[in-house]
Amino acid sequence: MKIHIHTFDLFHYLLIIPYKKIQKLNKQCYPKIPNKWQLILTNEGSFTQIIKNLSGYKINIKVVEKKNQTFNNIHKNIRCVWLENCIYTKYLFARSIWLFKYLEKIDYKIQNNLPIGNSLINSQTDIYKHIHEIYYGYSNNLEKKFKIYQPIWGRKYTLYYKNKSFITIQEFFSPSIINFFS
Repeated sequence: MKIHIHTFDLFHYLLIIPYKKIQKLNKQCYPKIPNKWQLILTNEGSFTQIIKNLSGYKINIKVVEKKNQTFNNIHKNIRCVWLENCIYTKYLFARSIWLFKYLEKIDYKIQNNLPIGNSLINSQTDIYKHIHEIYYGYSNNLEKKFKIYQPIWGRKYTLYYKNKSFITIQEFFSPSIINFFS
């Protein structure tokens, strides 16, 4: 089943790059993504764990929206969250669609109060992450929340468990996270 998530309301794209294109091109041919951002955007590990290690702070999840929908006997949970540290610095906005038709077959439970990456690490579940696209643009709403007024990088990917897609996620990164690499 192919799932499409619409991007965050009022996000204006300046650049959309299909991930397959990024994999084929080297840095000399495709200099549009700065090296530090390439490390963040193409990383297939847990962003929550990476930002915890870089910042030295515990990362908290703040669920801002949760919807449940059923269509053709497939139950979907749409969740929007902020990842922030203990002093309320926002690092990421994420929107995810969870397909419960497939989740029923999974041997673990993803905890709603934890970031998805932390739940997967804690359960030692082997998943595959397929990055669909990387984008660059701006959103007045996100810029206000991040408290930085400049374009924002983001990505969309799907997590697979036993060759079944079960969560598709869109992430929008705070421009300030690049400062961890200075």
